[in-house]
Amino acid sequence: MQRDSASPLVAQPPRGQDSTIQGREEYPLPTDRQGVGGTQDNYMTWTGHCLECSTIRKRGHGLFCGNFLLARGDYPPCGSVWCGKCYKESRNDHFPRLDDNQNGSDLEVDAAYTQNRYRCGRDGDHLMGVPFECDLCSFRNVVGRDPVITDGRDEFTLTAIRRVLLDVMWAREPDTVTSNWSRARRDYDMAVDNLSLDYRTILPVLGNPGVGDRVGLGVALTTVLASLRQGKNAANVQFDTIRKTQTWYANAYDAGENFSCETVVGLDQKKQYVSTGHTFGKWFSRFMRGARLRMGMVRRQNEALTSKMVLGVCAEAEKIWTLAHSEVRRTEMEDAVCFMLIAFGTGLRGEEVPLVSLDGLLTFWIETRRGDHSDRYMMMTLSGRFKGEVDSRWHMVPICDKTRSNIPFRLWMERIMRRRVNCQHRTKGWLFETKTGARAKLGKYDPTFRSLVTLARATNSRLVASAIEPDDFSLWRSPRRGAVLETTQQGVDTKVMELINRWRSKEAAKGSTPNLPMRQVYTEVKSTLPTMMQYSRAL
Repeated sequence: MQRDSASPLVAQPPRGQDSTIQGREEYPLPTDRQGVGGTQDNYMTWTGHCLECSTIRKRGHGLFCGNFLLARGDYPPCGSVWCGKCYKESRNDHFPRLDDNQNGSDLEVDAAYTQNRYRCGRDGDHLMGVPFECDLCSFRNVVGRDPVITDGRDEFTLTAIRRVLLDVMWAREPDTVTSNWSRARRDYDMAVDNLSLDYRTILPVLGNPGVGDRVGLGVALTTVLASLRQGKNAANVQFDTIRKTQTWYANAYDAGENFSCETVVGLDQKKQYVSTGHTFGKWFSRFMRGARLRMGMVRRQNEALTSKMVLGVCAEAEKIWTLAHSEVRRTEMEDAVCFMLIAFGTGLRGEEVPLVSLDGLLTFWIETRRGDHSDRYMMMTLSGRFKGEVDSRWHMVPICDKTRSNIPFRLWMERIMRRRVNCQHRTKGWLFETKTGARAKLGKYDPTFRSLVTLARATNSRLVASAIEPDDFSLWRSPRRGAVLETTQQGVDTKVMELINRWRSKEAAKGSTPNLPMRQVYTEVKSTLPTMMQYSRAL
């Protein structure tokens, strides 16, 4: 009888129990092994019938389980073999794929490229450098028993196993698999015909004599299961989210009884540590690559904020601030607008703006107001550890009072400083704080920022293209992206942009001196002040 290979082989149910799952007939494990031949230690002699179409696969050509003729523990040899194209994903496989996303403009690659990929195996996939054990053997490895046909969880586990095994296979391209098998077959036949060699000297023995998870299949199953969670930019979560499963397991593994103190040290390079964890192995790396290729990536960047849009947002906030009868409402406007202006004027990432220090601002507030209007500036003082840096340090960036677009930086900064010092009676801590004194997060101000973008768009439809939604803007990256684009268009020198945005090479980073006192950092910044002010002046 022919079996649907898209439904992994499951064990015969106890007598009297229904032998169907979701209305689909299943077949018991084969009790005979007719047509199975060869020796376990010579995979070039293996012969068997495809479990899907019954085609005879001879001389090891097909997709053979590594335990084809190997008895393991109390289990007999599985005898599992398929034509490569017959080893298909399950009909119940709903794990996310790149071509499930219909909006091609958001896709990393063309979805049509994946329509016929990742759905079935290829002849020779079992000889591509990592172990291949069939669905049944893999189930035994991670569960310790045969699957039960009436158990829905067993059925889903087999579906997930098939998905994981296909992902491992598709980490290698079809041409690579075909070429590998053809060369192996040709070299083997030529050696046997012309040399007095024992085949054991050129053919490794396949299979896993022990019953157990030696590759990290359990973690791989947990990883693909996590991919079914609901996502933000697509129906399901992205690959960058599910790979965190590998991370927490690796951390827990090295925190446990298998922790190794072995270290590989290279001169003038970072240390490398030894781990015996499965998730750092070759098989698991193949799985992660295959899953990444299958899922693809839906990228939705924050839309860039232009100087005109910043002016529009400020104008809408000014209306609300002027007409507000509540100080709470005014505070809301001041916080959101100043957060946006600081990020835009200094090219900071959204998560870095909360590092602005209130006492640092006050230290230089009076000093930076001196001189002509065109020469005045505000020194944004940030304290903490920034992206790409190891130590905590002071970071200072000036914002000019007078800019190309006449953005009201000074007006809104004076309002928020007056609020902090005169109304809230604060002179220490962070500029943006929660009620408990903790550093605030950008998520607190994002809804207000988006509402102001919506109002600005309603007032002037030319500010934001009709195809762009307000939700595409965020304080996370919109101000920084917009500032980079604006300064680039205005011809600001690359060196100035690198200085402001801290785009440092490894060599330059080695010469930095973290943990300097605030006043000393200010003295160093003042020496480059004319250069640094070119950035905000161009906005």
